[in-house]
Amino acid sequence: MECWNSGIVNRLFRRLSFYSSIIPSFHYSSFLFLLALSAGAAISTAAHAQTNPPSSPPSSTDPSVRCPSPANPHKSYHECAGRPFDFIKDTLTEDWAGFRNELNRLGITPTASYTTQLMGNPSGGQSRGFTYAGTLQALIFWDLDKLLRIPGLSFNVGGAWSTGKNLSADYVGNIFTIQSTYTAPNNGTNNLTLGQIYLQQQLFNSSLMIAAGRLAPQSTFAVMPVLNQYINGGINPATGHLVINDPSFTQYPPGVEWGVQALYNVTPRFQIAAGVFNNNQNSAGGGKGGLDFSLQQGNRGALSVVQVNYLFNHAKNDTGLPGQYTVGGFYDSNKFSSLSDLNSTESGTYSIYGLFQQMIYRDGGVDSQKGLTIWGEISVAPKSSVNILPYFVGGGLSYQGLVPQRGNDIVSAGVISGILSRNIPRTTAETVIEANYQINLKRWLSITPDIQYVIRPSGSSSIGNALVLGTQVAINF
Repeated sequence: MECWNSGIVNRLFRRLSFYSSIIPSFHYSSFLFLLALSAGAAISTAAHAQTNPPSSPPSSTDPSVRCPSPANPHKSYHECAGRPFDFIKDTLTEDWAGFRNELNRLGITPTASYTTQLMGNPSGGQSRGFTYAGTLQALIFWDLDKLLRIPGLSFNVGGAWSTGKNLSADYVGNIFTIQSTYTAPNNGTNNLTLGQIYLQQQLFNSSLMIAAGRLAPQSTFAVMPVLNQYINGGINPATGHLVINDPSFTQYPPGVEWGVQALYNVTPRFQIAAGVFNNNQNSAGGGKGGLDFSLQQGNRGALSVVQVNYLFNHAKNDTGLPGQYTVGGFYDSNKFSSLSDLNSTESGTYSIYGLFQQMIYRDGGVDSQKGLTIWGEISVAPKSSVNILPYFVGGGLSYQGLVPQRGNDIVSAGVISGILSRNIPRTTAETVIEANYQINLKRWLSITPDIQYVIRPSGSSSIGNALVLGTQVAINF
């Protein structure tokens, strides 16, 4: 049994650690040159831009609902890039002696954040251990309406430096990554990557947003704001099994890929999103530190995604309790390794998902963020011959302001479960229960004590259930 268990866990992690294994040595000089060029251009543009440029058109939805923290670029949505925020209250470094406010007035908005997760496994799993994982991430948003008088056009460029080790791979032996900030290689080396680089055009009074360039699908698809309250990577930031089954359905960090996508607000309540992405898995995994611009490296076809959102009470004048209801799916025509025969491949895979979050109790007036929100998600990838987790389900709740005199703190609890493919013998399902309490000391600083309990890691009864304890610290600069 121990020999079998070692083999199946290694087999799973060969697939799950795809991001780490494909990252070759990184050209640091190229990355630093690009960031220096971007920063230099920002300063140069600030010195020569017009003093009273036109402003961007307003959004049809309430930004506080979909974009609660635009000052934090870590796992933020495309539609949140460039949203206004309070430099004094939302960031540690505030206004940079007025320089940051001047840049913003001209249409240049730099943001940066650091998120670290310190997690340990005192019992269960493969062995006891403790690891650190952290990500320093930055984004520069360029409003080309203000800078070049091109209405509705913006340019975005970002990067991240991820460090640490993977508690799931090194000690627990489970599938759903315990630390969602972990993106560095398994050997613990640093992972500096160039991130999303794209142009985004807003049309029809910002009802339609079209983005093209180097994109990460999980910055738009299968995400909800409430999921960012969790630490486990199976919950945060997107429905847990999608990227496990198909690495091309990536998030940043670690990876991006060539693509184009559109997000259309049909009405203040209905939103349609669609995208087509190059499915080069080397690029999606952060190949060459984000500088792998190749279209074809053994891959073929494309990853196509469609999603419909029902945004309940999200319009600025709505007084009801806000909610989001999402249905979507994707098809990837690439080749995938067969789970029944590792020496063969099969063409194509697809997933269908549904998720929702709904505030069911509000403490205060219509502008209050305090109250109870429930959420749920389900995802199906029926082709079990290539998908490690054909079925996934999760749900939970999040309450802001539960403790008196701590109106900004958030307590959250959730559970997710993924059923393993029938082609992986002697496995059933892996289930993770998580509870945490986010202490918001400042709007730019939070500390989140966290507890997770992993039941049947990797779906195997031969690995003991694991108790995981730790904390997350998040800072907006």
